[in-house]
Amino acid sequence: MPHNDNDTLNLELKILEAYSRDVGRGIARIDYDSMDSIIATTGDIIEIRVDEKSTRKTVAKCLPLYPSDEGKGIIRIDGIVRNNADLAIGDTAHIRKIKVKPAEKVIVAPLEAIPPIDERYLSDSLESVSMTKGDNFMVPYFGGRLLFQVVDLTPATSEAVIISQGTQFIITSPDQALRGADARAVAYEDIGGLKDEIQRVREMIELPLRHPEIF
Repeated sequence: MPHNDNDTLNLELKILEAYSRDVGRGIARIDYDSMDSIIATTGDIIEIRVDEKSTRKTVAKCLPLYPSDEGKGIIRIDGIVRNNADLAIGDTAHIRKIKVKPAEKVIVAPLEAIPPIDERYLSDSLESVSMTKGDNFMVPYFGGRLLFQVVDLTPATSEAVIISQGTQFIITSPDQALRGADARAVAYEDIGGLKDEIQRVREMIELPLRHPEIF
């Protein structure tokens, strides 16, 4: 349901899991009608949060849903994006289009033990990815992935930034992380070929824990 808040168009959409090809890429997929509702186009950056009053939020690049998902009132985002906004599959997300600035400097804390790494690898791997302070993110690394959290960024006045090859990354110590490493949790998108089994797990365990009032 679209509505106007302080001259900013907002939209409420139901969250579903990301397409497997989108995992770890900072992508949010919505349909074209939803894009029109918030005056967004493919490639724009959208803010995602529980509601307009929530201080926990994240950002992602807006791309269209597959045709089979058109008209369902949904947004598909991966586990890291959901965790960054403190949301889960089945929740309602509030989204709006925002403006971003190129990132000049990003300070990040590893959320797990990492090998020696050239910080320039981060800017190369994350080119065109948007992020905001407090976001967790992952980068591929020799068949695995490394998890980090954004501790600070420049320009600090921007709602969010977008990474370029010119962005300077600085890796600080793990104890500088701003919040818990909830990105460690395995997301449903990480488990391939078990769609029916995953749905049963959600129905029996996750949904009753998150929404006890309906069980």
